[in-house]
This record gives sequence, C-alpha cells and structure tokens, in this order.
Amino acid sequence: MTIARLAKRLAPALLLATGLAIAVPAAAQQRPDTDFCAKIRARDPGGICTPKGEYVTAEKVYLPDGRIVNRTTGG
Repeated sequence: MTIARLAKRLAPALLLATGLAIAVPAAAQQRPDTDFCAKIRARDPGGICTPKGEYVTAEKVYLPDGRIVNRTTGG
C-alpha cells in the first residue's frame, strides 16, 4: 500500500478526531459569571453559577428573583 492510499484511508478518521479534540474543550468552558452570581459569591463563597443564572451552594440555591431555597428541606 502506498503512502497516498494510506493517507486517503486515514484522512476521514483524522478529521473526525481533530474535530472532537476541538469540540470537547469548547463545550467544557464555563459560562461567564453574571453580576448576580458575583454578588452572591461575595456573601457565600464556594458555590457555582448555573446556566439558568442560579447560584448553587451545598446548602442553598439563590435564585435571580431574590428567593433562597434551602436544599436540605426544599423550602
């Protein structure tokens, strides 16, 4: 088998692998912090900002409308 034929056979797999290598880190990037999440993080550090704009800690969920939900009781 010549190098040219081998390259033709491997090209689609190489393109797929390259595409996946680029797509995975792009999908793993965190959403930029919102002003709301930054404000709550200053009061209660250690949480994460969700794509819905909520700030979630181990004990509480801070909603953008001002409500705070206790995760252990749901209230």
